Amino acid sequence: MGNATLLALVLSLAFVSSGGAADRSFAPDENGQIVFVTPSRNIGCTYIPKGGTAMYTPDDGGPELGCDRIEPLYVRLILSASGKPFIFKMEGDSACCSDANVLQYGDRWRAGPFSCTSERSGLACTRDDGHGFFASRKKYTVN
Repeated sequence: MGNATLLALVLSLAFVSSGGAADRSFAPDENGQIVFVTPSRNIGCTYIPKGGTAMYTPDDGGPELGCDRIEPLYVRLILSASGKPFIFKMEGDSACCSDANVLQYGDRWRAGPFSCTSERSGLACTRDDGHGFFASRKKYTVN
């Protein structure tokens, strides 16, 4: 087997073993926000760009990333333009996001200063300065 053939085989196996992971982008909806969910549909996120949208403008002017974990208990994790993430617990608010945009396991989404990676173990989102949160059915953490 030639070196070129061996290299092609190794590269194709590396791609297959990565599960086809990719960087994903989603178009803003009619309100100007970007909404996506994890494959389990238990976590959904809404990205508000800097300056906000016609429906909502963050207190600090944005951008803002808010993710809702539905089960076992509802919690909203909010990452704004600066500072540590905020945990907002609500009872009875279990509505979340459209499932038109699914961030598949192993894939990463990025907009503004935020990026999120979807894994079977949960969703990890960070801001460029390192602050962020992790959410799964078992737990949620902020840093």
